[in-house]
Amino acid sequence: MPDVPGEPRGRMPRALALSLVIGPACWLMPHQGAIATLLPQRIAAIDPEHKVTLVMMFSTVAMLVALVANIVLGACSDRTRTRFGKRKPWIVGCSVLSCLVLAAFARADGIPAMLAWWCLYELVVNGVASAMVAQLSDRVPAGWRGTLSSAYGLGQTIGGQAGTLVAAQFLGDVTLGVDVFAAVALAGGVVSALLAGERSNLDEPARPFSARDLASMVMFPTHGARDFYKTLAARFLLVVGGSMASNYMLYILLDYLRLGRADAQRLLSVNSAITLVIGLVCCLAAGPVTDRIGRPKLLVVCTTAMIAVGALVPFLCPTPGGLIAFSCIVGVASGANSSLVQTISVEVLPDASAAAKDLGVLNLANTLGGVGASLVAASVIGRFGYGAVFAAQAVIVLCSGALFLSIRRLR
Repeated sequence: MPDVPGEPRGRMPRALALSLVIGPACWLMPHQGAIATLLPQRIAAIDPEHKVTLVMMFSTVAMLVALVANIVLGACSDRTRTRFGKRKPWIVGCSVLSCLVLAAFARADGIPAMLAWWCLYELVVNGVASAMVAQLSDRVPAGWRGTLSSAYGLGQTIGGQAGTLVAAQFLGDVTLGVDVFAAVALAGGVVSALLAGERSNLDEPARPFSARDLASMVMFPTHGARDFYKTLAARFLLVVGGSMASNYMLYILLDYLRLGRADAQRLLSVNSAITLVIGLVCCLAAGPVTDRIGRPKLLVVCTTAMIAVGALVPFLCPTPGGLIAFSCIVGVASGANSSLVQTISVEVLPDASAAAKDLGVLNLANTLGGVGASLVAASVIGRFGYGAVFAAQAVIVLCSGALFLSIRRLR
């Protein structure tokens, strides 16, 4: 399998494709399961009166850590030269640390200790994520980029939805749930790195480290980067809109739909399962379709419009059935977007030699978007109630679609 893009299409790198499914699934599953379900449950048990504000605070403080970690650790990965390659050491090392930090977080007493361990977890998990996604740029031939982006998106879909699904089973024992996720983070990171089969890169030229290089590690790209920043903004809005309801889904079920805890747990599991299955199918289809027709921009505009339509269903029909319809419609669009957005992100990179750093910059959309989702959702909930979250989601994702449409480099 060629280690650089631009080679002939050839045979699909199957082992790397499998690695790009397992890897993101196993770092995102613990992250999403904890941040969306287990963390809110623990916070609600400790301080139910201020639970919404505290969830927002956790997201905001952790964002400040992830903001820097994703870019700096990505730049460190770009500069790494070892007999194991430049991505594998970061994936394995940070996966081990993720496991240890999650185990400590599970046993933290009180909000301050929980916050400290969660910030440390955000630091190490971004070391995994930045190195893993960079493989799409430096190890995938151009002719297979859509398909392997689909594999990566498939892993994200599995991780995001399975995280919520698994976490829902541990609402009564948060510590055990986090321990399970810690084991997943460790096993998934190691297996993914081994499957990827990255070779030694000791022969890859490396400049002597200097003060200018230190500054460049945190500098955003400035040349030929217009479409890059449009993609960053579009991804940010897409994450904000897509995460607003999910970040507060437990509270929506309990306080908006007025369900009991047992019913809320069942519906949370059903919705996660529906979104997971539909998302998997659509994610698998989106990459090969993109490679065949070469129109990722058109497809992502259509899927963002679909999310907006789906978000209006529970706003107009606040029932369990309305929420299930929402999960079905958004599952289709979000599953496809998992592949499409990664394909677009790699295509708009201004400098392939700084792929991990620049993809880390683009990944700020996920970090900032998650925080922005909590801030916007908390503000909307406080002023208009839980139902208005869905209307706000529709407006925001439509703005994201407009930005994707304006990208000139892609059709």
